[in-house]
Amino acid sequence: MTIVPGIPAYRLFDTRVIRTRRITRTFVRVTLGSPSLRHFAPWGLDQRLKLILPHDVTHTAARRQPWQGPFSGDVDGLSVTEWRAALAGMPADERHLARTYTTGSARPQECELDIDFFIHHPTGPASNWATSAVAGDRILVSGPDARANDRRHGIQWRPAEPPTNVLLLGDETAIPALNGIVASLSPDALGSIVVEADDVGACPTIERVPSGVSVQYLARDGRLAGEALSAAAHSWAASDARAARAADEAFAAWIAAESSAVSRLRSIVADAGIPRKLVHSQGYWNHGARGSRI
Repeated sequence: MTIVPGIPAYRLFDTRVIRTRRITRTFVRVTLGSPSLRHFAPWGLDQRLKLILPHDVTHTAARRQPWQGPFSGDVDGLSVTEWRAALAGMPADERHLARTYTTGSARPQECELDIDFFIHHPTGPASNWATSAVAGDRILVSGPDARANDRRHGIQWRPAEPPTNVLLLGDETAIPALNGIVASLSPDALGSIVVEADDVGACPTIERVPSGVSVQYLARDGRLAGEALSAAAHSWAASDARAARAADEAFAAWIAAESSAVSRLRSIVADAGIPRKLVHSQGYWNHGARGSRI
């Protein structure tokens, strides 16, 4: 990988909503467009991006002026350092919220980007925006610039070699990332995907799953976040960990869910004899604060 100097790996893309679509009861797909998205890097996998949200347009004052301070002007192309400094310098009552999401389908040749939003109840700032967004609405996206050719940022799934055996554990907020990771797997890959959700019937389909990889959806059924995943991880440890250990560095695990649940899941996998360097993980939200991806 040759990194191009002088071009930020991540920069702001000043985008507008092109269309929205309710893809399931609990997911909304928002398609964004901007001429600058021709430079958006379609790295796929579990590539993270930041959304800078307008002020809540349900309030009269915000409807008149949803963007404040430096973000009311031209900010397209600002580096992460620049936009974070601009955000930090705003008065607290004017400061815009930033939320982390996963890149969906990026189509730089069409200058379009899809982002799938999990809609929980009660809605948080990002899901509230997604459910009310209409064509022409503005949102700022901090994402990878293909011209920098720098894939070191925002990707958690980094196996040392293409895995032949995988364990992928996530809740409903992780489904967009799971789709990106699964698309990268070899058709001959073996393994397990487990998804925990409140409403398993409303989970979008995980596409392009190799025939040797099983997919299991588990209902939370009132249990704490991560408990169903923990039970599945213990079951995997008893039945499949031996094959994973034998695969050595051709095995890879990925975990994304509520932050404290991720810590427990990492421990279960490690206790099954899997080296921690083979386990890639990310906390996607925090119990009681659910702010990162909602």
